[in-house]
Amino acid sequence: MAKIMMKGWREGMEKVSLTKLQVELLKLSLKESKSNVDSLLDNDIVIIEIKDAIVAKEFFKKAEDIGVICEIRWDS
Repeated sequence: MAKIMMKGWREGMEKVSLTKLQVELLKLSLKESKSNVDSLLDNDIVIIEIKDAIVAKEFFKKAEDIGVICEIRWDS
């Protein structure tokens, strides 16, 4: 299992794209996805647990590409 920690954002972060990414790739609800984005914009650290390593890597890369400062941690 992986934990993605969204720690911050760069200027120009695509918040709508981040919401869509969570809904489409992680299958989170629109409400939860928007809440995560709002928390990130409020400078909170958002932690998302992802069971599938391939999905976690894909989410991490795409989130970084759209302006999220994030870190991935692997549980052993």
